[in-house]
Amino acid sequence: MTAIRLAFLELRRFRGHPIRYAALAVVVLMPLLYAGLYLWSAWDPYGSLDRVPVAVVNEDEGAEMDGKKLHAGNELVKQLKETPYLDWNFVSADEAERGMSEGDYYFTIAVPEDFSKNLSTLSGLDPERAHVLVELDDANGYIVGIMAKTVEAELQNQINTAVYVTFAKTMFGNLTELDEGIKKAADGADKIADGAYTADEGAQELATGLGKLETGSEQVADGVGTVNDAVQGNKDTLIGSLDTIKTGAQIGTDITDDLAGVDEAELAEICQDGGPVCDAVTQAVQKAKQDQSKVDSLNDVVQNLSGDKISQDAQQMQDLADGADEVADGIAQAQKGANDLAEGTAKLSKGAGELSDQLSLASDKIPSADPEQNAKAADVLGSPVSIKEENANPAKTYGRGLAPFFFGIALWVFGLVAFLVLRTVNPRALAGSVGAFSTALAGWFPALLLGILGSLALYVVADVGLGLDPINIGGTIGLCVLAIAVFSAMAHLLRLAFGAAGGVLVLVLLMVQLTSSGGLYPLQTTPGFFQVLHPCLPMSYLVDGLRVTISGGNVDHLWRDVWVLAAFGVGTVALSTLVTMWQRRWSISTLHPSLTI
Repeated sequence: MTAIRLAFLELRRFRGHPIRYAALAVVVLMPLLYAGLYLWSAWDPYGSLDRVPVAVVNEDEGAEMDGKKLHAGNELVKQLKETPYLDWNFVSADEAERGMSEGDYYFTIAVPEDFSKNLSTLSGLDPERAHVLVELDDANGYIVGIMAKTVEAELQNQINTAVYVTFAKTMFGNLTELDEGIKKAADGADKIADGAYTADEGAQELATGLGKLETGSEQVADGVGTVNDAVQGNKDTLIGSLDTIKTGAQIGTDITDDLAGVDEAELAEICQDGGPVCDAVTQAVQKAKQDQSKVDSLNDVVQNLSGDKISQDAQQMQDLADGADEVADGIAQAQKGANDLAEGTAKLSKGAGELSDQLSLASDKIPSADPEQNAKAADVLGSPVSIKEENANPAKTYGRGLAPFFFGIALWVFGLVAFLVLRTVNPRALAGSVGAFSTALAGWFPALLLGILGSLALYVVADVGLGLDPINIGGTIGLCVLAIAVFSAMAHLLRLAFGAAGGVLVLVLLMVQLTSSGGLYPLQTTPGFFQVLHPCLPMSYLVDGLRVTISGGNVDHLWRDVWVLAAFGVGTVALSTLVTMWQRRWSISTLHPSLTI
C-alpha cells in the first residue's frame, strides 16, 4: 500500500497548472499518436496506386500483317486508358525524361518502335517476342520500384491476354492440327475421286442400257401401233358379221355336242367293216369329247359379244398404243439425261482427282517444325510480350534504398536526446551582458559538435560496415552534417522556448515527419493531410537529398534540398535568438518552471 500511496503522490505533483495536465495527457496519448499517425499514412498504399503518376510513351511505328496494318502500341495505350490501375500520363519521350528527372513521374512505360513488327511474327514458325520497357529511378524512392513489380505483373497480364487472344487463338491455329486436317481432307478427296469414277462407270452403263431400252421401246410402240391399226381397221367389219359369227359358233357347239354324245355301241356299229373311215370317226369323236368344254366356253364368249364391247376393246387398244409412244418418248429423254450424267460424273471424277493432288501438295508445303522450334514457338506464344526493366539510379539493396529515411530518423532523434542531457542555455550568459545571439549559439553549439561526431560515426558504420557505398561520398557526409545542425537547432529552439514541453513537441514532430517525408511509400498514396505537411518539414528535404547522393539523380534537386535545409537552420537560429532575448525578462516561472524533466 505504501508503494501505491507514493505513486499517487507522484501524480498529484502535476496538479495546479494546465501545462502539467497537458503533459500527462500527451504521455497517455503518445502510443495512439505514434501508431495512429503511422498506420493512417500507410494503411493501404497499394489501394491508392491510381494516384501515382506514371509516364507512358508510345513510339510504336506499326507493322503490316496479312495485308492489314497492325498498331499494337495504340491498342495497348487504349487498354491502359480503360484500366486506370495507375495515374497514366500519355506523353512524349522528352516529356517523360524531364518528368522522371524532376520527380513528376515515378517511372515510365515505353513501347518501342518495333513492338508491332515483332508481334506480327507470331503468324510464322519463328515468332519473335515483343518488349515493353519500364524505366525506374530509385532517386524518386526505393519502395516505388518494389511497387512497380506489382504493376509489371498486372501490365504483363493485360498485354499477354490481349495479344494472345488476338493473335494466338483467333488468327493462328495449331500448325500440326492444320497439317493433319489437310492430310485427312486429301484422303477424303481421294475417296471422292474413287466414288466419282465409280459413278462415272455406272452412268456410262446406265446410258448404254437406256439406249437399248429406247430401241426396244420404239419397237414395242411400233408393234402395238401395227396391232392397233389392224384392230381399228377391222372393227366395223367385225361388228357387221357379229350375227353370222354367233350362228356359226352355235352350230359348231351343236356339232361338237353330237360327236361327243356318240357312245361305244354306236361307234362299234360304224366300225364293223373297219378301214380308214373307222379310224377317222373314232379320232373325231375323241377330239370332240376333249374339246367340248372349250367349244362351249368359246360359244359363250361369242354369244356375249356385242358391238359396244368390241368398240370399248378397240379404244383400250388405242390407249395402249398412245401409252407405248409416251413410254418411248420418256425413255428417249432419260437417255439424254443419262448421257449428261455421264459427262458430269466424268468432270467430277477429274475435278476430285485435281483436288486430291492440290491438297496433297499443300500438305507437303507445310513444314514440320522440329521439337526445338516448336518449344520456342510455344514459349513465345505463351508470353508474347516481355517487360524489360531499367533503373536510372538503382539503389541495389533494400537497406541502401531505405538509408535516406532511416538516416533522417536517426539524426532527428539525436536532437531529442541531446537536450535531455545538455542545457539549452547557460544561466550566467543569460543573466549577463553577453549578446542574445551569442548566448543562443552557446546553448546550441555543444549539441552541434556532438551531433557532427554522431553523424560521422553513423556514416562510417553504414558505409564500411554495411556497404552503403554512396555515389557522392562528400555530398552524403556534408548533407548529414547540415541535417544534424538543423535538427539539433530545432530541438534546441523548442526546448528553449517551451522547456520540458518542448521535448514532447520534438517527439511529436518526429512522428509527423515519419509519415509525411515520403521516405517509404510514394507521397501520393498517403492521405491529403500528410501531402500538405510534406513541403513544410525539414526531414522531407533530407530524405530527397540523400537519395541523390547515395543512389544518384538530379543534382538540381540536391542543391534545392541543401538551400531549403540551410534556410530552416538560419530561421531556427534567428528564432532561438529572439527566444533568448525574451527569456532575459526574469519572472517567477523562470525561477520555478511549471514542468521540469
